[in-house]
Amino acid sequence: MKPLPSLSSLQSFSVAAKHQSFTKAANELNQTHGAVSRAVKQLEDYFGVLLFERRNRRLYITSKGKKFAEQITILLEQIEDACEELTSSPSDHKLAISCEPSLAMRWLMPRLEEFRTIHAGLDIHLSTAGGPIDLAENGIDIAIRRSDFKWAEDYWVTDLGNEAIGPVCSPSYIEKHPDLNWTLLHTRTRTEAWHDWKQLSNQDIQCDNEKFFDHFYFSLQAAVAGMGVAIGPKILVEDDLKNDLLIAPFGFKETSVNYVALSLKNPTSNEKVHAFINWMQNASTTVFLTI
Repeated sequence: MKPLPSLSSLQSFSVAAKHQSFTKAANELNQTHGAVSRAVKQLEDYFGVLLFERRNRRLYITSKGKKFAEQITILLEQIEDACEELTSSPSDHKLAISCEPSLAMRWLMPRLEEFRTIHAGLDIHLSTAGGPIDLAENGIDIAIRRSDFKWAEDYWVTDLGNEAIGPVCSPSYIEKHPDLNWTLLHTRTRTEAWHDWKQLSNQDIQCDNEKFFDHFYFSLQAAVAGMGVAIGPKILVEDDLKNDLLIAPFGFKETSVNYVALSLKNPTSNEKVHAFINWMQNASTTVFLTI
């Protein structure tokens, strides 16, 4: 098998083809004009093919040279990626998290930059999903879930705290409806939310109208907009309560459901997993404990 041309000559040709200039290629590669010119000439001699036409002190890439440059550039990028992957051990710096959609949007994402600042070397990959998950198949380090389904028996489960729910609405809405004759906002992902709260609180709310939304996120946004009263898990409405966008006229009642962090192994055996779960426990303590 004929020896392949040197990697450096292929790199010089690729950059020269990009600029159609030996001078610009030399500047990018921190080489001399002569070195780039010689590297390209070596390739032309090796293949017996003209890669550039040289006219009036200008370079014009040939059709064969253009096609070769496109292929070589792709290969060089793949080699670069492979070398970087080999030396950087990206799995040590990547943290893949799957989180319940509404929890991710209304609580986790507004706080995630705080964690990124503390652990600047970690590359956080956040995806949203609820319910059962195959951590290994999906390449997920941590899945944050409500404990309302059965997960694999070999998963490590870290308790994040009890869920607490209660009616929430905009301050202006409660002023307009002091008789508690409310429009109830429902979510199709938890159709029994209002029933569950009534059972927990022994309260009976008069219903003037009902509206249905696909997710908790939308029903809570509708409550902020003054469209009615939604059942809100406390952790999902914490920021809106602090900013006076929502009020909770009856407070919150604990449900039988917990929020949990699922992982393949004990979090203490993995520094990045342990760091994130520990941060989340500390960040959510007041939400779960102050009912």
